[in-house]
Amino acid sequence: MKARIALLSVALGLCSPTFAHTLNTPALTSQFYYDGLIMTPDGKGYFGQNWVENATEVTLFPKNGNTALWTLTLTNAQGQPIVGEPVEISAAPLTLIAPQWREPSDMAARFSSSVRTKVLTRIEQGLFRLKAPFEISSPMTDARGQISVSINNFHSCGNDSVPGSDQFVARAGTQQLTLTVKCAVTGLVAIPDTPSQGLTTAGLVGRHLHPDLLSALQSLGRAWHAQPGKPTGMPDYLTITGATMRWGGINPPHFTHKFGGTIDIRPIGTQAGPISVGDAAYDRQATQSLVDALVQLGATQIIFADNLTGVTQIKANHKNHLHVSFLSEPLEPWHSDASDTDDEGLHWHHYDDIYDIRYFIPKVKQLSPKAFKFNLGQ
Repeated sequence: MKARIALLSVALGLCSPTFAHTLNTPALTSQFYYDGLIMTPDGKGYFGQNWVENATEVTLFPKNGNTALWTLTLTNAQGQPIVGEPVEISAAPLTLIAPQWREPSDMAARFSSSVRTKVLTRIEQGLFRLKAPFEISSPMTDARGQISVSINNFHSCGNDSVPGSDQFVARAGTQQLTLTVKCAVTGLVAIPDTPSQGLTTAGLVGRHLHPDLLSALQSLGRAWHAQPGKPTGMPDYLTITGATMRWGGINPPHFTHKFGGTIDIRPIGTQAGPISVGDAAYDRQATQSLVDALVQLGATQIIFADNLTGVTQIKANHKNHLHVSFLSEPLEPWHSDASDTDDEGLHWHHYDDIYDIRYFIPKVKQLSPKAFKFNLGQ
C-alpha cells in the first residue's frame, strides 16, 4: 500500500518542488482604463472609454487631462486577493531618451532665448511633460488585493520611426509586470515634396500633418501650379515651412504645431526661395490670393505681418511665413492666462476639461483644384 501511495504521489507530482511552488505562486494581473481622446489609424478620433486587460502597451494622446488608470491585482493560487503586500512601481524613458527630449534644461535650449525661462516654468508646473508622471493609491494591496496607478500623458512624442515611450514596471514579491506607455498622435502623414504638383517643403523638422489637411493643401497646390499668367520668376508651387513632428506633441522651437492641424506657409514672391514682407520680390496681391484660398479651405486662424484680408492677427515676427491653423480652437499650447503668451504672441490654453475632437482634429474643406480662383492683379 505504501508503495502504491508513493508511486501515485510521484505520478501526480505531489512530491515535486516545482509543482508545489506552482500551487503557491501568486498571480499579478492588470487592467488599463483610459477615458480620453482615442485616435483611429485613418486620423479620425473620438472621446471614449477604453478598457484593456493585462495590457503590455498603450498609446496616450499628448493632451493634458488624458489620465489613465492602471489597476494591479495580486491573488494567490486559489484566486483569492493577497492583502497588505507591498507593490513597487517604477518608470523610466524607453524610447526617445536623448537629453534634448527628456531633460528640462536641454529641452529649453531648443527654444528661443526669450522663452527658455517660460519653458522651464511650464515643465516645473507639469504642463510641459517630458515623461509620464504617475501616482499610486497605496504602497500596499488593499482588501481586494489591488493598487491603482494613475498615469498622466506626456508630450515628448518625437520624430523617430517609433514614438516616445516610458516603461512602467510593477513588482510584488516575485511577480513583475511591465507596461509601455507611448506618446503619440496617430494617423499623421508625411508631406511629400512634389513641386511638379504644386506643393513642396523647406527647412522642415516636423513634416507631418493630419491626412485631411494634407489632401486639401495638395488640391490647393495643384490649383496654384495650374494657374496661368503668373509673373516671370514666381514659383508655380507653394512651400510649407512648418508642420508637426511625426508623432505630434512638443515641436521645438514652436509652441504650437502639436496635433497636425497647423502649418507655416511661405508668402508668394516674384522669385523662388525665402520671401519676407518688405522685400522687393514680395507680391502682396498674390499672397492675398493665397490667404483667400486658405480661408476658403476653412482656416480658423492666420497670423502674418501684413494686414491682408483674412489675416486674423498681425505679428511683426511673421514676415517670412503665414501661420495657419485649421483647428476649431487654434490655441494649441497647454495653459491659459490672459497676460501670458507664447513666442508667437498666442495665449496659452488649458485643455484639461475639453472633450471636443474639433480642438485636436482639423476640419477642412476638400475642394477640387477648379474651385480656387486666384487674382494676381495682372
